[in-house]
Amino acid sequence: MTLEATLVNHYVPLFQPIFSVEEQTVVAYESLGRRKDEAGNLVSIPEFSDPHVSALRMSVIDRQLLGLALNKIQSTNDLLFVNMSPDQVILEYEESRSNSLPISDLVNSYGIPLNRIVIEITEKSGSYGTDVLAAGVELLREQGFGIALDDVGSESSNLERLGAIKPDIIKIDLNLLKKSIEKREFQSILEYLKQISLSIGSQLLFEGIETEEELYRAISSGASLLQGYFLGRPSDLNHDKQSICDTVVPHLQLYHEQKRKEVAMEIEFEKNIKLQLNLLSLKTLVLENRVIIDPNSFFKLDQKIQRVYITDWLGTQVSPYYVRTNEFGFVENLSMLQKNWSYMPFFYKHVKQVFRDAENWQVSDPYWDKELKKNVIVFSKVNELGYSFFIDVVLD
Repeated sequence: MTLEATLVNHYVPLFQPIFSVEEQTVVAYESLGRRKDEAGNLVSIPEFSDPHVSALRMSVIDRQLLGLALNKIQSTNDLLFVNMSPDQVILEYEESRSNSLPISDLVNSYGIPLNRIVIEITEKSGSYGTDVLAAGVELLREQGFGIALDDVGSESSNLERLGAIKPDIIKIDLNLLKKSIEKREFQSILEYLKQISLSIGSQLLFEGIETEEELYRAISSGASLLQGYFLGRPSDLNHDKQSICDTVVPHLQLYHEQKRKEVAMEIEFEKNIKLQLNLLSLKTLVLENRVIIDPNSFFKLDQKIQRVYITDWLGTQVSPYYVRTNEFGFVENLSMLQKNWSYMPFFYKHVKQVFRDAENWQVSDPYWDKELKKNVIVFSKVNELGYSFFIDVVLD
């Protein structure tokens, strides 16, 4: 028996289901290669250090596994996610004939449309630069394949790839997901990736979901696709989709019920703060190079009010920066006079809101404040002299 035949006979594909939040059912599977050990157990495929064996694995084993996987999904309408390292992407490019790639020929031979295959670029660094990889990925996209980028956020190089490749699907890795639950700073990264996905038109797929808490974290972070042991373990494509739906859908419904209650509480909280702020006079006094207000009148309204300051219409701070120190006290900080705040995300949202409704207090989206280690929302309003009042309020 040849080396190629020996290697191929020891490998099988398994399939892990991918659940669509939009369609509320399983819409895809990721093909995961496994190796049979001497006892017949399935184990992960090891990395090959020998270049010849590595190249043989790429050209023979992976394509053999893909062929077996394609045969399994041939009679379904499901998408198939196929892992491909950066070096494998380049190998496809180098082995292309005319405008056809080897993987295209293989998929076509099973009568499966290429748009049912999602090429998942793994996080391995590869032997080529990002520009070369992007060119290879673009050729795959032109053939009709979907493109996913794996483990985004785990390495800085992946952020560079993200901009160059602009994948259809961004996969968030398990470690980042779990850290986001343990540390609030990682949630900020997830929110950042959510904004990136919206800006480039990508879907977010969260993998490695094992618990209800992780499921809720994924949904709140913008996941449209879900994957992990909570939904189903890799198997021989014998998953009961209805059983998976019966597990996941009730949790999604519970999440939305809880979220609606949270929104109602947030609206009530904002309403109460606005009612208190409306009791105040927004009088200002210009003294030399700064604007004077009565900060105590703000801090005594509510313990959650943490900071008060004023800017001109261009975003330059013209008042002292008043910061709460305890239940009844605050300090006046003059060092931030003339600091410009227009770079902050909330500032021009504030300007836009003022144009819409100058009579009422406006409220920003929450953001994570590293100094306070809490979520903060900013209430803002312009007085009759054109000065913008900003009130930082912490959330529980």
